[in-house]
Amino acid sequence: MRAPHAGEAKPQRQAAFLNRLREADPEKRTIDRAILNANNELGLILDRRVEMEKIPGLMKTILTQMAGEFPGQDLTVLAYTPSDPPRKVGTARLNAQTRDMTYTPER
Repeated sequence: MRAPHAGEAKPQRQAAFLNRLREADPEKRTIDRAILNANNELGLILDRRVEMEKIPGLMKTILTQMAGEFPGQDLTVLAYTPSDPPRKVGTARLNAQTRDMTYTPER
């Protein structure tokens, strides 16, 4: 992923990040849908073929990519099942100050 341009506005950076995320999985084998809100919280509807034990690693990889795109910001990734309505399966967070990443599965 490319580094953000200093003059590029946050909404454009968010849209560019989402587009790269979607382009990396054009057949939607991992991510069915991705939404990024104004607080840089990324919601992912995962494909039903994604194995539960692979979700923490996937989310930490995405947090690492987001940290490059949105440096110095606390970030959150929420993973959901493709059910109707979607059910949250886990939350990954990056603390920008300490650089600590955590993953918490839903119970």
